[in-house]
Amino acid sequence: MTAELVPAGSRAVLIGVSAYEYAEFPPIRAARNSLEAMHSLLSDPALCAWPQEWITVIANPISGSELAASIADLAEVTTGALLVYYVGHGVLSPGGELCLTVTATRPDRPKISGLPWDTVADVLRGCPASMRVAILDCCFAGRAVEALTRDSDAGLADITHVDGVYTLTATTGNRTAHVAPPSQQDTACTSFTGELRDLLQEGIPGKAPGLTLNDIYPVLRQRLRGKGLPAPSQRGIDAASRFLFTANAAAEAGPPAASAIGEHDGLLAPQQAEPATPRSPRQPDVVADALRAAHSITDDAAKAPALAAVAGAVALTDPGRAQRLIADAQRIAESIPSPAARAPALATVVDGLAAIDAPGAVRLAQSIPDPGSRAPAVAAAGAALAATNRRRAAVLITEAEDLAQSIPVAAQRASALAAVAARLAPADADRAERLAQSVPDPSLRAPALAVIAEAITATDTDRASRLTAEAERLALSIPGASSRAPALAAVARALSAINPSRAARLISDAEHLAQSIPVAAQKASALAAVAGGLAPADAERAQRLAQSILGPNSRASALAAVARSAAVTDSGGPARERPVRRLGWRRSGRSRRGRCSFRRRPTTATSARTSSCWSARRRTSRRSMCRTGTSRTGGGPGCW
Repeated sequence: MTAELVPAGSRAVLIGVSAYEYAEFPPIRAARNSLEAMHSLLSDPALCAWPQEWITVIANPISGSELAASIADLAEVTTGALLVYYVGHGVLSPGGELCLTVTATRPDRPKISGLPWDTVADVLRGCPASMRVAILDCCFAGRAVEALTRDSDAGLADITHVDGVYTLTATTGNRTAHVAPPSQQDTACTSFTGELRDLLQEGIPGKAPGLTLNDIYPVLRQRLRGKGLPAPSQRGIDAASRFLFTANAAAEAGPPAASAIGEHDGLLAPQQAEPATPRSPRQPDVVADALRAAHSITDDAAKAPALAAVAGAVALTDPGRAQRLIADAQRIAESIPSPAARAPALATVVDGLAAIDAPGAVRLAQSIPDPGSRAPAVAAAGAALAATNRRRAAVLITEAEDLAQSIPVAAQRASALAAVAARLAPADADRAERLAQSVPDPSLRAPALAVIAEAITATDTDRASRLTAEAERLALSIPGASSRAPALAAVARALSAINPSRAARLISDAEHLAQSIPVAAQKASALAAVAGGLAPADAERAQRLAQSILGPNSRASALAAVARSAAVTDSGGPARERPVRRLGWRRSGRSRRGRCSFRRRPTTATSARTSSCWSARRRTSRRSMCRTGTSRTGGGPGCW
């Protein structure tokens, strides 16, 4: 079969959802493999022979409305065959309508936050394609047939001569689909797509060189039923008879088709497994894992920081989504009744908000009454504002230092100074280092110096090396494993770009220490720090470590740190960031509380807090969604 047999002007859109934000939808690693398998079948020149440029793959879409728009855009330009394939969770709305889920679908609002099949059916009916094929590998997929025939009492077969729609579904309207056990999902496909793949690769002996979907369906049904799996269903037989779906791999040899079917009756033939290949974690998948952990947190004082951390992780790649997450985090934080718990929660919200709305971060930071939480929040807001308003940033940074210095309790003052130093690092490394060096506690000073070193690695490697060496010496002097492990992880993260081999040894030591901690909460917190330190060098291993953390609070923060690193990997490195002005400082006289005692000296650096034009990112958000992603999320149950 050659590409000429695929009608000119044809398009295929392949959609796979393997990662979900809400725990009610178990992740389906097999769906990732099914998406790749269907793409391989279509593009195989010996089988379906679709040109690569006619195939669009959408992995783990976030928004149902954006997914619908992508399908509609492709359908509008399709004059030949239009093929829509979906694998993921299918759910029913309260009204009994089939909804295709996306990564961010809410279990309580599937129709609003997912993709109702009615919407896809409308696109199929109205597009100019001469042939339409829908293949749904999800639960309750048979409801799609009802949606396509809702305007006709006679059934779909009587209207296909107008609409030309053929629908092949993994189940009937009231059945769940089947997927392999979690232990097999790293390489297995979902049962329906896996059997379809095997059938097309083997071919049907005794049939013509080109197979239509009418030829394929009875053999596929017989094979699935013989294995005790849910039987598929189809509608639109007339339409399918006009479309050669694939070349017949068994066209030149073998017994008649009937005996081929008989060979599979009742036999549990082993499913061919695709070879396992190393996979780098993709940011949308890690973000989905992080949000699943964040949404499972019941304590609002911990849930708000977790959501804010995820917002910070997606700020560069999806600022609109980051704004929604930050709004949720702020709402939750402000609803916390205890002032002592509300203040630190709001401070973490400021950290996430500063990356997308510096003026808003300033307003929120200055509303925090507790100086211990307000100081680092004001510092984060001031550092973010430095790119656009250096004078205002200088005032805020001075205010943050004064607030921290005014705290009467020594331990609380040291913690606030270390936090302020870490947040100032991208904007003013000199001042940040001075503050960090004033902190007496090595468990606070070492991570702060490491953060500063990481911020200046690209512009001053020698200084960064000096700071990491000092931070490592301090970290090794910390007596307790619960404090030493996070400090070593911070040093390893800073060293990953300077001395990778040394960073690997330190992160190994940090992980060993974290695993030895007997107290569960402290162990989870330390492992989260280790995952964050490991992420720049080995994001896949960091993701596995983060997913092994039992506490959802620490697991969410760890996954958010991995997602932040994966965002840089997915975008091809830090080139997406633009050079910004960084505040340098020179002493110019006496200090007075509330007034800046430094004269600004502009320098240039690359700031991780400032990205390229947000509007440009919005324009490309739909395009960036159309790519094959991978996920190493956990497995789902037998039915999904």
